[in-house]
Amino acid sequence: MAAVIIDSADHEGVRADLESLRTGKSRRLHWREESSTRHLVICEAIARMPLQSLVTIHIFSRGVPYERARRLCLERLLHELDQARVGLTTIESRSAKMDRLDLLLIMGIRKAKRLSDTIRAIWQYPEEEPLLWAADAVAGAVTWWLDGRFDGFNALTGRTHLVFID
Repeated sequence: MAAVIIDSADHEGVRADLESLRTGKSRRLHWREESSTRHLVICEAIARMPLQSLVTIHIFSRGVPYERARRLCLERLLHELDQARVGLTTIESRSAKMDRLDLLLIMGIRKAKRLSDTIRAIWQYPEEEPLLWAADAVAGAVTWWLDGRFDGFNALTGRTHLVFID
């Protein structure tokens, strides 16, 4: 799971830069819909943007449910963002039902004192928030790197912090 950390003063410029990377009539930039050549172009463009990225990685076996692995990654991602004093995080909305599961996780880790009350979370669809596209591309580049495809991630290495979860 990936996040990009962007100073609020840079949001509009980064949004415009990400919008410029869209091709055709696509409403959003999405890693899985892009070619390998475009992956490198996208990663090189993101590497020039005023942002840092953070990725939590949990290599899980087939017996671990996807949602369990996702919750582990989201919890650690939020903890890392909280420690970095990020005030607001935008989480990609999957659906009202799934967003509620994320909210319950956040409430639970706050109650357990593993997350402060200072970080806030909102949910948005990627068609509505281009900043989510950068996190998607970073996650895609890291996933491909883990699979042995290095180009995209190599462009991002100086700007990306990886956190492996047991």
